[in-house]
Amino acid sequence: MTTATLTTSTMASAQSTTIGFALQELGVAAQHLAKAIWLTLVASVTREAKEPTPQQAAQELRVFASSIAASDPGFASDLFAAADRHEFGDNS
Repeated sequence: MTTATLTTSTMASAQSTTIGFALQELGVAAQHLAKAIWLTLVASVTREAKEPTPQQAAQELRVFASSIAASDPGFASDLFAAADRHEFGDNS
């Protein structure tokens, strides 16, 4: 008759090492996820806070239209009209 003997101490340490490594990797992944969520939230709040008012956006468009008026007066005229519509809310 043949007898097979397994040493359980080596199997237990190998398993705990694997579980420990997996938990460590899970912790690192959780940190990366938390950082990504935080950066996304901060970026969205910053973006909302910096969104220009309709008057500011219209003024920026007028400055751009002025800069191209000499080279393309027709397009500049369209941009001036668009700025007025944007500022005063007439989008017809």
